[in-house]
This record gives sequence, structure tokens and C-alpha cells, in this order.
Amino acid sequence: MKLFNKSFINIISSFQTPKMATPIELLWKQALKTFTGCENVGYKLCQKNFEKLHSMMNNIKADDVKVDNQVLDYVANTNAPMCVIDIFDNKDITIAVFLLKNGVTLPMHDHPGMYGLLKVISGTVQIDSYTSQTPPGHIIRPNEEIHAIKHASVIVQKTDPACILKPQDHNLHEITCLKGPAAFLDILSPPYKLESENSLGRSCIFFQKISSNSPTSNDSPERVKLRATSEPPASCFYSTNIKYLGPPLR
Repeated sequence: MKLFNKSFINIISSFQTPKMATPIELLWKQALKTFTGCENVGYKLCQKNFEKLHSMMNNIKADDVKVDNQVLDYVANTNAPMCVIDIFDNKDITIAVFLLKNGVTLPMHDHPGMYGLLKVISGTVQIDSYTSQTPPGHIIRPNEEIHAIKHASVIVQKTDPACILKPQDHNLHEITCLKGPAAFLDILSPPYKLESENSLGRSCIFFQKISSNSPTSNDSPERVKLRATSEPPASCFYSTNIKYLGPPLR
């Protein structure tokens, strides 16, 4: 009877349904499918894969990456203006959650040559984005002055779709927490790199607005002049890391 019971258990186990992938695991797999090999010669972004990634990103919630009230309370009470949860990174993509305290602004910065998706999962933020008028492939250096077009500010909360930035369009932005702490999931490809690791350089550059020309009509964009800097303009801005407690990605 014992042998029969053991055999019966083995048979039942063999028919058990495999563990379902979580939303963040499915998103990660789609991000890898979309961006793997992004720095190889001849790589071309598959728009269909990118659109699917965006659609999946729209459905991600705070619980999928274990950002709960305990995490938000920690952010509200810590001294750091911003906290970061690193989820995954390799040579092709980075996935992280950024958490801003109420009233804090993540200073204007660039994403050189990158695609990016940003999904608010808690709180409310205002995003002010800019499109640089420098030639494609131009590497912006600290203290360099550039011209850019400022796009209309957008207010984003967790019910809104993920925002998109591209290598040329909307590639600079600053993010202000209007109601927080606010948390947003970020996917970037390819990742930032120090110039010593890559002759092309892909370090994060911050910007200060020097001047702007008011639009002459509702259809005219606001044109601004910016100065690049290697450090955030606000010397008191810094971040601290929080451990990722969601499903491991590997």
C-alpha cells in the first residue's frame, strides 16, 4: 500500500501545472527580447516588440515589484530626497524603481542614445521633457551649452500609460513629485556607461536652464538654452538604495 501511495503521488506531481511567471518576470523577458544586442552593429529596434513592451509596462503595479506602504513610509521618513531599487541590469538593459519624496525634483538629465519607458506606480509626478537640438550622435560634455525644445509639462499618475523617451525625442527630462512619495518603474536601453568603459561615452549629464524664448503662438514650441554639468545643479540632491524584494530576475 505504501508503494502504491508513493507511485500515485509521483504520477500526480508529474501533472502539476508549472509555476506561472509574474508580471515583472514577463516584462523583463519582453525587455530582453526587445533590446538584446542593442549595441551590436546592424541592430534595429523591432517596433512590434517595443509596442508590446510598452503595453505590458502599462499594466505593471506597485505590488508587482513589492513597493508597499512600508516602503513608501521609509522613503517619506529618510533623509535622502530619492531612493532607488535596482531590479536588473546587464549590458543591454537596466530595470529600476525610483522613489521621490513629496515636493522633490529629480534634476534635468539626459539619456544619451537610449530608449526609455517610465511607468508611475504610486503617487503623482510632473514630467518636463526636452528634445536636444544637437546633431544625432553628438556627445554632450560638461559646461557645454546646447539648445533644446521644451515640450508641454505632463502630470502622470499610476492610472496613466508609461511615458516613452527615444534617442533623439524627449531625451532630457526632470521629474517633480507632486503627491508622494511617488514611485516609478524605469527601463533604459542601452544602460549608462562611464566614458572609460566605452569610447563613445554614455554617462549621465545634468542640465541648468540658462534662458528661454517664449512661444509666439500656441503652436510654437518653447526654445531653451541649457548648460551641461556633470553633477546635479542642486548640491543637496542625492539618493540612497533600497533592497529589491520582488521576484528575482535571472
